[in-house]
Amino acid sequence: MRVCDGCGAPTDEAHIRQRIERLEMATRFRPIHIQVLLLGDAPPIRIEDYFYRPLRNGESRSAGAKAFFIEMLKAASIAPDAAANEEAALAEFQRRGFYLADAIECPMATPEELGVRVTDASSTVLKRIEFSYRPKHVVPIGAAVKSLIPLLQRCSVGDRLVVADATGVRSDALATSGTEIATTGAQIATALAHLA
Repeated sequence: MRVCDGCGAPTDEAHIRQRIERLEMATRFRPIHIQVLLLGDAPPIRIEDYFYRPLRNGESRSAGAKAFFIEMLKAASIAPDAAANEEAALAEFQRRGFYLADAIECPMATPEELGVRVTDASSTVLKRIEFSYRPKHVVPIGAAVKSLIPLLQRCSVGDRLVVADATGVRSDALATSGTEIATTGAQIATALAHLA
């Protein structure tokens, strides 16, 4: 059995194919120059809920995935009604220089497993951010990714890290205060606006 490069788990060929399919979808909408990297935890289990997969005829996102899609559009200051045409909304997200990447590239079954995998992959995640994505700003949005904030602050992207509180105001001190990071698109957009 092979070990997956995306999550570090022993896996089968179907798992590898699904990971490659997700990478191809995300690459299609990856900006040449990433202005804002939104760093999530891991992709959803249902492929229809994957952010970079525009819905096809007869498909629908789960309620949570639809809400997440809209919140990410709001983070890029794109009106929520743009979600009616997901392909166009994703193209606009890309045009504005936003990119959503997951610390772990494969779905995780439990939050506990996710937390362990994110911690184990921390050095790989940091290398991807520094040498592949090279964003102007990094916004951690995942609950498990929050554990990486101290590492992010100490590496070369530390001065580009955007951590926001519930008011959306940038505050790097939040990393040690226990305050929750921004979770809504409006909070993220407000925090980014403060940097302009």
